[in-house]
Amino acid sequence: MARLSPRNLLYLKISNSLSESEVRELRAAIVKDKHLGIAKVQKATPQEMFIMLEDDAKLPEGDLSLLSSLLNGIRKWDLVEEVEDLARQERGERPLRQTAEVGTNQPAAEAPDTRRRRKKIKLEGYGADSATRSVDEDNGTSRPKKVFISYSQDPYNSSDPAQRKADIQLQRRKVKSLADELRQNGVDCMIDQYAEYNPPDMWTTWMQNQIVQADYVLMICSPHYIECVMGQKSSESPHGHMASFEGKVIFGQLSNPDCYKRFLPVFFDKIDRRYVPPALHGCHMYGPIEYPAKYGQEKFDILLSKILGRVLPEKCAPEMGKPPSPPATM
Repeated sequence: MARLSPRNLLYLKISNSLSESEVRELRAAIVKDKHLGIAKVQKATPQEMFIMLEDDAKLPEGDLSLLSSLLNGIRKWDLVEEVEDLARQERGERPLRQTAEVGTNQPAAEAPDTRRRRKKIKLEGYGADSATRSVDEDNGTSRPKKVFISYSQDPYNSSDPAQRKADIQLQRRKVKSLADELRQNGVDCMIDQYAEYNPPDMWTTWMQNQIVQADYVLMICSPHYIECVMGQKSSESPHGHMASFEGKVIFGQLSNPDCYKRFLPVFFDKIDRRYVPPALHGCHMYGPIEYPAKYGQEKFDILLSKILGRVLPEKCAPEMGKPPSPPATM
């Protein structure tokens, strides 16, 4: 019996993992975006559709971004990780996860040089209820938290072109400073500026993937940002198109109540609720973050503690003592 390729194994696993409603969503997305015609997909299984996309050179070796995007659209994020690891293997890169056989249901196996005894810990502090993670007992390593920063390069939409240019330059520096410092402190933070010199084929797909896959999305709130994410971007500003698209993805995510905790309003200026989407007015708001951002600054440290799911011991509530003994009776 012929052995299935890693791709076909993964295609088969995806097919077996999808419900009927998810298969219908997948067909609709493929037809809507004109990847395949309706006649080809209406009775095809997901595996057959993926093979047709591959035959049409839409899933070339080492590039499965279309498949990742389709799975993101039906909220199969665990499968997206497997797809991205297979693409890395095809490009000759080391996968983030290693499985005995890509596309199977076997549990992930660790690489020989990183095999360690594992234990579960529960991190203290903000978000501790969701901060239980698998940690390497020997060196304490774990998967870093993924963060994406959503912002408008033009924060104020000034009517003065010279002022607008200065605002844009400063905003970009502030965002990069924040992202750089988060990365320095163990957070896998991503911003558009990191991808500008090797840009993706489709910025919209890249932005959607970043937002959907992030543990937290930092929304840098400003007067022009709120206009963009609320669909009211000023036609006078050449900037804000990316923030406008991100707003659509963010509000799509917010349709799931469990996703609210992933979106954190952050300010460089004084906190002003007017510049926060109304759906997030009940959230904690972070800032103002100083520039340049540095570990040790109170507002930055609070944001970092939230992302990491822990807080410095001296900032925790003290341990409870015992109730006093009742007074002696005569």
